[in-house]
Amino acid sequence: GSCPKRRNALLLTTTKPGIFAAMPTATSTHIFALSAAELWQLIGDFGDTGKWSGRPPVACVADGQGVGALRTLTVLDGRVIVDRLEAEGEFYYSYSIVTSTLPVSSYRATMSVAPLDEVSCTFTWSGVFEAKGISDADAVAFFEGVYRSGIAMMMKTLGLG
Repeated sequence: GSCPKRRNALLLTTTKPGIFAAMPTATSTHIFALSAAELWQLIGDFGDTGKWSGRPPVACVADGQGVGALRTLTVLDGRVIVDRLEAEGEFYYSYSIVTSTLPVSSYRATMSVAPLDEVSCTFTWSGVFEAKGISDADAVAFFEGVYRSGIAMMMKTLGLG
């Protein structure tokens, strides 16, 4: 009955203690003067970042639907990043990077929207990762810059910035 569950839990917690706590995290948040539903309508489609980034459709090509779907992003300098949708819910989705030239591994990020009231919401974009070839602090600064740039694109698309 309960012994094997306890043993499994013990194995899981002792295999690599603290691995998630040790991973660097980058987070950027912004309060939008929109309802959560309105903002999510703009940004909630994993396979269509062009809707909020202002980039052409070829910059984000989706393959599949729902969890496990892939999207191929071509960034301004021509580099290609392939992301996989890992989880999704009413006002969030999480994704991992499958292929990229970015200086990180084990990257997983979440974009989420939380209602504040009927006419405003908080947007949060956060990621955890392992830095590769750069310091943790440089990797955090890099992704915080990416997230802030994404927020600026959203604001411009919405006519707010």
